[in-house]
Amino acid sequence: MKAHRSLFIYFLFLSSLVTAVGQDVAAAKLESDLIKETARQQYTVVKGDTLWDISGQFLKHPWKWPEIWHENAQIENHHLIYPEDLIILQFVGGAPRLTLVRNRKLSPEIKYLPHVSADEVVPLAVINRFLTYAQFRSFSELNNAPSILSGAEDQILIGLNDEFYTLATMQDAEYGVFRQEDEYLDPITSNVLGVRLSHLGEAHLARQDEGVATLKAISAKQAFRRGDKILGTQQTILLQTISPKAPVQSIEGHVVAVESMTLFAGQMDIIAISKGKQSGVKVGDILNIFSPGKAVQDDQGSLTVQLLDRRIGLAVILSIYKKMAYAIVMKAVSPVQAGDILKSPED
Repeated sequence: MKAHRSLFIYFLFLSSLVTAVGQDVAAAKLESDLIKETARQQYTVVKGDTLWDISGQFLKHPWKWPEIWHENAQIENHHLIYPEDLIILQFVGGAPRLTLVRNRKLSPEIKYLPHVSADEVVPLAVINRFLTYAQFRSFSELNNAPSILSGAEDQILIGLNDEFYTLATMQDAEYGVFRQEDEYLDPITSNVLGVRLSHLGEAHLARQDEGVATLKAISAKQAFRRGDKILGTQQTILLQTISPKAPVQSIEGHVVAVESMTLFAGQMDIIAISKGKQSGVKVGDILNIFSPGKAVQDDQGSLTVQLLDRRIGLAVILSIYKKMAYAIVMKAVSPVQAGDILKSPED
């Protein structure tokens, strides 16, 4: 009986809180630069929600979540958001605030439900998984790198613990072995921005003779072969956080490639873009994605009309190089593909 009474009091409190919050929300939303006019007063988290999805229920710009998130220290694991949690929009002194109400007590089993971190607007697990395996080199760097000449026993395929030769003088003890994939081309100028590589494994310098080095495969995800490139290993720097923001300067570029090896990208997919350090791009920069407007003719075929570019999504920069960068698609209402336009947010 006491448990039922406590449960009734809790939901009575929750109901009164939501009612009180709603009194001034409508008027306050009209004056806020952060809150959408169509923002709901409360939102119940469902399985599969990302923090971007949740913040998009309330904010004009989902990346501004940290500005109004208020952690309820009375809730266990208040920095984690679980399915069935209730997010409530309040205005305190005219300022918007999002708070969490936990709709159920987390038992030891429930603690392991899928959840999102209230500190990660951009999903670091997805990004760091990509950064761990992504390999990018400039065309000049790859062009000057030594290649596998042959296996030590003249074999075509070189596997774990096999030795192989290269015509070079090697300075380091260990190297990575890579296979060249597609070139990244600027869709407007056709200039080569860089080269995508597949990381095949690692090799150790076994012996250096005059002009010829002998290396030994010490790891191999797949067999090496003649022509594969030998490059110094790059230490992958995994991100601890990304703070999305509008670029300091105006940026306009294009999608160069979809990294999933498919023609189209959707939400949480990685894309390569045609702007990098030379253009002032920074990690965390936000870019809107547009599908280029097409030229169409009128009914009579006498007049050609250029349609406007259509905004279809939004991406956040996650890794930058001299002439290009990688970004994660955070929102996509239509498939994103190579040739789509990227622009800085206007507001």
